[in-house]
Amino acid sequence: MKPLRLLLPMLVLSAGAFAAPPTGPDVGAPYTPDPGPHAGNWEGALTGSGLSTHEFDNNGFGMTGSLGYYYTKNILFTMKQGLQLSDTQNSNTRLGGRTVVQGAYQWDLARFQPYLGLNVGGVYGADIDDDAVVGPEVGLKYFVNESTFLFGNVGYEMRVGHCCTDGVVPYSVGVGFDF
Repeated sequence: MKPLRLLLPMLVLSAGAFAAPPTGPDVGAPYTPDPGPHAGNWEGALTGSGLSTHEFDNNGFGMTGSLGYYYTKNILFTMKQGLQLSDTQNSNTRLGGRTVVQGAYQWDLARFQPYLGLNVGGVYGADIDDDAVVGPEVGLKYFVNESTFLFGNVGYEMRVGHCCTDGVVPYSVGVGFDF
């Protein structure tokens, strides 16, 4: 009976230690149960992208990489760099680049997070009129887990020298990571 008297208090104390929630600075690190970004997070993304004229008669496809910073949980500033290969109406193949900076507002709807942004930047390359571009972009992110998301977006960008008449439609689908 004496060993049981010693064993019973030890079992009760050890059960209490396992039932207590963990505390300290590392709790939840690196993930939290809330999917999506937090203020101060960075975001990196890689996409397959396309670019079409507003009449969809000249199309190009390529890759885009981006790096962004969350100023708040909902406000994101991003730099995007793309490389496009396209065919023109004259069957000429051309190589072009697109660099834009974006300010966006992202709605936190748990795993689905739509966003609306404004792009400002430039297009350049072989057989392309180098010009500044500006325009809106809309997209949707789906968070697979706390820091990894799949997304798609589409925009409309106008050349600054040809406002409102000669736009392009950039679109992309990709994967991104918050860190």
